[in-house]
Amino acid sequence: MHTLSGDREGVNMGLMDAIEDIKSRLDVVDTVAEYLQLKPAGSGSFKACCPFHQEKTPSFFVNRPRQSWHCFGCDQGGDVISFVQKMEGMDFPEALEYLAQKAGVILPKFNTEQSSERKRLQEVNDLASKYFRAQLLQNPNADHARAYVAQRGLDELTCDIWRIGYAPDGWNGLTDALRAKGVTEDELIRAGLAIKRDASAKLPTANCQLPTTIYNRFRNRLLFTICDLHGKVVGFTGRILDGGGAQFIASEGVQHHAPTSPPAKYVNTPETLLYKKSHILFGLDKAKGEIKRQDLAVIVEGNMDVITSHQFGVTNVVASSGTALTGEQLNLLKRFTTNLAIAFDADAAGNAATIRGLDLARALDFNVKIIVLPRNAGKDPDEVIRQDVEMWKQAIQGALPVIEWLYRNAFKGQDTTKPEEKKKIAATLLPEFRRISNAVERDAWVARLARDLGVSEDALREELKSIRQQVTGSKDILHPHRSNATVYSLQPTASHPLHDLETRMLAILYLKPEFHPLAQERVSWYHLPESPSEDLLNTLAIFADREFQDQSADALRRELETTCTLLRDKWITGERTRLEQEMRDAELAGDTAKISDLLAQFEKLI
Repeated sequence: MHTLSGDREGVNMGLMDAIEDIKSRLDVVDTVAEYLQLKPAGSGSFKACCPFHQEKTPSFFVNRPRQSWHCFGCDQGGDVISFVQKMEGMDFPEALEYLAQKAGVILPKFNTEQSSERKRLQEVNDLASKYFRAQLLQNPNADHARAYVAQRGLDELTCDIWRIGYAPDGWNGLTDALRAKGVTEDELIRAGLAIKRDASAKLPTANCQLPTTIYNRFRNRLLFTICDLHGKVVGFTGRILDGGGAQFIASEGVQHHAPTSPPAKYVNTPETLLYKKSHILFGLDKAKGEIKRQDLAVIVEGNMDVITSHQFGVTNVVASSGTALTGEQLNLLKRFTTNLAIAFDADAAGNAATIRGLDLARALDFNVKIIVLPRNAGKDPDEVIRQDVEMWKQAIQGALPVIEWLYRNAFKGQDTTKPEEKKKIAATLLPEFRRISNAVERDAWVARLARDLGVSEDALREELKSIRQQVTGSKDILHPHRSNATVYSLQPTASHPLHDLETRMLAILYLKPEFHPLAQERVSWYHLPESPSEDLLNTLAIFADREFQDQSADALRRELETTCTLLRDKWITGERTRLEQEMRDAELAGDTAKISDLLAQFEKLI
């Protein structure tokens, strides 16, 4: 069995005490339930579909009495710490520190010389976020930024919660402030806050005061703080502001004072150790609780859409930050819900990236609906909410199934009197119809399309037959992130011990140690473990709770007898195969004595 305890070897006694303190304060079921939707599965046990491999029948179990978890599909298991390690992709020290904060436990230092790079960059980003927030509140040159915030209707509490700030219009304000707090130039660059100056670049003006090595990435911009799932600052998005000083091009060279093309409306932290855009959903740290409670995640495009929605009380909302949904983002959401309602900006609806994101979500078994904003109410959720938050709530409640949205979208801007336009619409929709498993529903869509296009149903059905089946045959299109890992059945197999007869037998003996002599008699060749490991005991406890809950002693005895018989039959089959092969080898070698010995062994098995 695979466990995640290797990193714990060699820790000192003080740390071991802290680990036990954390585990005593944090219930494994409560912790796992923050990520997965658990259902009761016996006395003290709960089950869910495993988050670590693809499955539709739950084989992931959590056991409260033993404070452990185990998946019988991928053979992973452990305690609350190993679960967080694997779920969050953390190493052992990171997971322990995260859980220590939740439990209110003070940890002794893992390494007194230096913190991990990840932790240090989080500290640097946190300092930057505080600096930007203070500038918005106090900088006398930030009046235009404060006016913009007021114009967008953001109150002070919202700005505090979301850590909205301002980057002053200068080359070195942030870098100087953070260097004064002990942050190095290299750390500023690795955090994405500063850019290394090209020594060969020309200065914007002859008397420009520019740092000799680095300069601020964000200048004269409103700053949105980006946090990870746990609220740790990982990066920033800077929105350009009018007025308040000259604009400088944010490039490696700093060649021009007035760039020939206007600067980008938004500038993001580049890819860093902490910030990977495809792994982040803006606002998920604040929305995850409500997403789980409502069993629905509302996905919008922009940061302001999220912030405004939360300010007006609709808090199960996150943003994809202008990108198509990625596998990493969807896996984050799957910890809390499999139901998505997506609101697209008008210019994003229907483009190829958007459709790929929807395909990926459906391939990962999400139930996806599309939010259609009321006409003339605004171009994005932010505008709709400010006009009437009830319209936003109704739009979410009335979200369309993906197929309906795709259908309506396919007709937009098309002239259905032209054969080429009809062909284009059919080519868009027929592959979607092919994915519908229910024949009656599929037939209804074909009939509707024939009516709306003014063509015969037979023509569409003929075309439908020629389309390559996408649901099962096009893995690259519909399942680009789905692995080819083996899906284990619950039948005993020699290649997967946790589904083996041995586990069944040992789980019964875990429940009824008094049956030990019976098992030893039935499978005398099998050496029953005298001192099973803690990991094995956890696995057996969960297996026993899953398989044998409330069974009487007599029923368990019969179950053990049957299991031992099957286990012996399996062992005999294997032994016969081995002996037959050895007899063939002995015959080729002309070793008659060995043949006689092997034959005697074989006859004992009959």
